[in-house]
Amino acid sequence: MSNEEDIVERLRRRAARARDRYPEESVDPATLVGGLIRDYEAAADEIQRMRDALRDLSRQALRAMLG
Repeated sequence: MSNEEDIVERLRRRAARARDRYPEESVDPATLVGGLIRDYEAAADEIQRMRDALRDLSRQALRAMLG
């Protein structure tokens, strides 16, 4: 893993690999694989949501500083 690798994409790839490797278990969130896939996807979504919120906040702060 490189330092520049995007964690969101990494989590989404892990979910996709698990889904491909264990297709039957992946659809059931009660299984270990299904639960992990949900966790990977939820973490990726939350990280992206936080990134978007921080980006918006920094734009607002810049606008406020510039007047």
